[in-house]
Amino acid sequence: MPKVNIVFDMTKYDLFQLCEARFNYRHNLNIGLAGAKSERLDRGQLVHIGCEVYFQALKDHHPYDSASKMALSRIREAGVISTDLDNDVINRVIDVMEEYFDYWRIADQGYEIVAVEQPFLKDIYEDDNVRIFLAGKIDLVTSDNQYTNMPTDHKSVDRNYEQGRMVNQFKCYCLVTGSNYLVVDKIGMQKTLKPHEKFTRKKLTYDPLYLEEWRQNVIKVLLNRYLHCVAENSWAMNETSCDKYNRQCEYYGICDSSGLPAKNYKINSEYIQMEPWDVTKAMMKSTDKVEEEKRKREAANAETESHTQTKET
Repeated sequence: MPKVNIVFDMTKYDLFQLCEARFNYRHNLNIGLAGAKSERLDRGQLVHIGCEVYFQALKDHHPYDSASKMALSRIREAGVISTDLDNDVINRVIDVMEEYFDYWRIADQGYEIVAVEQPFLKDIYEDDNVRIFLAGKIDLVTSDNQYTNMPTDHKSVDRNYEQGRMVNQFKCYCLVTGSNYLVVDKIGMQKTLKPHEKFTRKKLTYDPLYLEEWRQNVIKVLLNRYLHCVAENSWAMNETSCDKYNRQCEYYGICDSSGLPAKNYKINSEYIQMEPWDVTKAMMKSTDKVEEEKRKREAANAETESHTQTKET
């Protein structure tokens, strides 16, 4: 009998930990609200595209001026062809990233860029029946005279806050790279702050014992809770997660309905079928995602145009 392979990225893992029912709606039933994608996600994607192009250019030994121009140009292109952001937002991202590149210009020359948007598939557990893999992509990996293979995570933010080290994504990156350190590279979108206030790179420390405890906890969650949910096809609601950060869960209306017929009615009347979550996309470079989105939009536009022409004839 073949082994069961469980493959999770940290987006899936975080959602399962947040609420099993919510996980089921998104990753098993593949449903969601129309227009649920937020401006913040699109904006964050542009930031990651800029960082990818910029640091890859530096890795390929392009001079700063060339690297920054390439990155800013790609941000504008991606903003137009793969997002629904208006020009003011796209221009704001470009302004911030130009300022960010300039602020870290000297520091970025001081280390070796090992990898840019490095994909990984890490096996963390295997027995006679099950294998568990963690998948994802690390924004940046660097080395210098003090640290080797240190992961960096770029984060676009709207406010300053103290960054703790309990984030699953951070622990995963350190486990995968074998590093005891991770840099949280915050890129602030605030208009009123000085560069040194909104562009920060905080180094978090993770010792091997800490990371091993985390690995064992992930294994327990997936072996005991996730496999039980799958086997029983039963996904418990976590009512404490219905409202988080002043934002109501998009599946609130389903869980708040009385009985299965009412829940199914809510699903069929208010939700649309979403593209299934593909873990391999978590391993794709940001620029590759843009090209994929571009192809989808071109295909959709071509289909719309074809239908219009058919009606006219």
